[in-house]
Amino acid sequence: MKNRTLQIIIITGVFSILLLFVVQFFWAKNLIALENKQFNHKVKIGLLNAGYKLKLIHHTTIDKVHLVKQLSDESYVVEVQDIVNPSHIDSLLQIEFKALELNSPYKIAIYDCFTDSVIYSNSGSSSENYVAANEYGVDWDITSYNFGVIFPKKNTLENYLSIGVASGVVIMGIVGFFIYVVLMFLRQKKIGEMKTDFINNMTHELKTPISTISLSSNVINQPDIINQPERLKRYTQIIVQENERLKNQVERVLQLAFFEERNFALNYQSIEIIQLIKNAFQPFDLILNDKKGSLAVHGDPLQVKLDVHHFENVISNLIDNAIKYSGDKSPQIEFKVSSSKSNLSVLIIDNGIGMGKDEVKNIFKKFYRAPTGNIHDVKGFGIGLSYVEQIIKMHKGTIAVKSEKNTGSTFEITIPINQET
Repeated sequence: MKNRTLQIIIITGVFSILLLFVVQFFWAKNLIALENKQFNHKVKIGLLNAGYKLKLIHHTTIDKVHLVKQLSDESYVVEVQDIVNPSHIDSLLQIEFKALELNSPYKIAIYDCFTDSVIYSNSGSSSENYVAANEYGVDWDITSYNFGVIFPKKNTLENYLSIGVASGVVIMGIVGFFIYVVLMFLRQKKIGEMKTDFINNMTHELKTPISTISLSSNVINQPDIINQPERLKRYTQIIVQENERLKNQVERVLQLAFFEERNFALNYQSIEIIQLIKNAFQPFDLILNDKKGSLAVHGDPLQVKLDVHHFENVISNLIDNAIKYSGDKSPQIEFKVSSSKSNLSVLIIDNGIGMGKDEVKNIFKKFYRAPTGNIHDVKGFGIGLSYVEQIIKMHKGTIAVKSEKNTGSTFEITIPINQET
């Protein structure tokens, strides 16, 4: 996926999430406004019906237009212009509010302009109290006997907390899913780039020894080469060396196939570990001689049970890496073999260019190659260490690495001495 396409996806996704958040906000705001409007409408209908019935009881004239007034968001007044019993009013209001499905708590107030007092009782309560009108915080501005209803102030956050939480969970879920998708895109993009690098590098790695073998073969086919034994020997050695190199490259590709399937079984055999490591040394003798390097193994002979072929490949991969990443130095590679209780420990120490923390985190990932500048400066496909880790895990073991820039690296392999088959 191109960077521009990914940027468009991210921008579109972020814009869509913000748009969803705005829509949710205005939807919630309109919902609250609508519910408040419906609540006020129901209260007015309930008070109108209660006031109407109360006037019928007292045989007073009815002014339906001015019968109910809303003084504030929480307070309403009914101009009955008569002395009424709070319990009687409460009974009427409970009937009307129940019919309208109004379950909000309320207080009843009867205002007497002559004593400037408010007689009130809680809904359904038999107790009555007297309080000053200004303690209610309502400007009654009425010059006759009337009754009013006061509702407690609504806590919008509490009333709509469940809706807010549900909306928040949905939005966070969408945001989380979007982030996950973006991360997956980035991961797939990185894997795609590494695979492209792998294919390009594999083509280069395979073509080079083939070209060298072809050139050397043409030289050997010359009629007068038989009279130049030294030259013949040198080109024969080149063919052998490049053939070994080509075999190793094919082996790496086969390792990738093994790695992909992960369903192959190990063939456990008993072998002396020092001898196995020395066997893995042999293909690198010429390379080490050219680089004036050295390779040594220390430890007591120890008989272990493991898959000889794959474990030898593990050792070969680690030696190959130590040589490739030796930089301008002569490779100095050392193996230390030891055992503790039922485990075998193998330390592989080199004096190469080393790695930073970020590189150490990624070296066991498939197709990953530690950056060194030129893509072909260091040979390899980036599958060696991922294969190493897989084989060690299949041996029920672990592999760890310690490394510092320009200091070298130390790999430690730990596996059981006797594998259960």
